[in-house]
Amino acid sequence: MSARNQPALPDPVVEAFARGLHHIAAVDGIEPREEKLIRDFLREAGSPLAFEDLGKTPIAAMDVAAALETSFLRRLFVRAAVAVVKADGQFTAHERRALGEIADAFGMSNAEFGELEVDAGRTRILPD
Repeated sequence: MSARNQPALPDPVVEAFARGLHHIAAVDGIEPREEKLIRDFLREAGSPLAFEDLGKTPIAAMDVAAALETSFLRRLFVRAAVAVVKADGQFTAHERRALGEIADAFGMSNAEFGELEVDAGRTRILPD
């Protein structure tokens, strides 16, 4: 099945992903590779959201949790967030704390969060 035949994510899910990823990356300044990955996500999701608008309204961890209702989406978000923040070669304490707050809102145990963090850390994003 081609990507075109895949069902699209609902707009609230795409927005929660994008704003949540932006929030985590922004805690210590968004690096160009982080920005590119978030822009790519918006484009590939077919979202009308502009990257520049993502940080205009703060998003709380509970807002991300409310929009990402399934454990599949929540686990996918954590993996994506780790990949985005590691894109610049660093995963700072501030980024980890921000992601940890969202994982807490998801109801994830520390063990599950740590497992996802390790798994996502093994993922390599190829350079352009």
